[in-house]
Amino acid sequence: MFRFRIFLLLFLLSQCTSSSSVEKKEPNLVSANANPSLLSDGLYAIRYGKLLYSNQLMNSESEEGESEIVLLFYLLKLGSRIILIDTGISSKETVRKFGVQDWVSPERSLSSAGILPSSVQEIVLTHYHFDHAGGLDLFPDAKIYVRAQDWTALKKSNWFPNLERKLLLKERSKKIQLLDSSLELAQNFRILFTGGHTAGSLAVEWSLHPGKGFLITGDECYWIDPCKKGKGLPKAAAFSVQNNKEFLDYVDVLSSQGSMILTMHDPQVLSQGKEVLPGIFKLY
Repeated sequence: MFRFRIFLLLFLLSQCTSSSSVEKKEPNLVSANANPSLLSDGLYAIRYGKLLYSNQLMNSESEEGESEIVLLFYLLKLGSRIILIDTGISSKETVRKFGVQDWVSPERSLSSAGILPSSVQEIVLTHYHFDHAGGLDLFPDAKIYVRAQDWTALKKSNWFPNLERKLLLKERSKKIQLLDSSLELAQNFRILFTGGHTAGSLAVEWSLHPGKGFLITGDECYWIDPCKKGKGLPKAAAFSVQNNKEFLDYVDVLSSQGSMILTMHDPQVLSQGKEVLPGIFKLY
């Protein structure tokens, strides 16, 4: 499978081209603390819980025992446009079933920032698992970007009440975009097909200018430092170990170029930002 080898070549060629051009200025962002009811433009990590998880199912340095992971989803605000990367969990039953601690409803987190569920226009679903797609029912008006394989798997799950009916309504309202390739949602903000963790796994890349960018890995990586060192998922946690390894090659390229690598579960993510509201961390 050569998708990431081709993407690496295109990326390196683009860097050579852009290095000779005038460097783009970063957007002038107003501090989110200026108005606690609104977030300024930028990228945010939102912490909604934590749980203990087996090291045998992550890219952990040790395969023994369990480690505490945080549960995150991300928000990108571009003017009035609100894009979520994953959704958190809405159902208390799902929270209890999987032993989630310190859970905060995504709706409550967003409301604290002055964002109503109806304000969310788009959601990138990195994959169908409960801690990523379990809050999808909170955003009936949002368009969903997802791979067909994971959408099919999601419809067989029970992450929230009346899941099958609610997803069918999404389909009938043409709010689902099934991806068969990478897609640029905004300028230099791309959805990438990875297919390592699940058959339809996605990652998200936001390139601001050479040497400044972000790569949100979905669950192709759980821990940032092992990810940057090439430590991949174990077989028990991978649909395709080969696809996961190819993605790690791309992680290596972007990391060496100065991009920030972000996962959905490493507490290190939070230390790379500023907590502007409870559980909401501004990364850029």
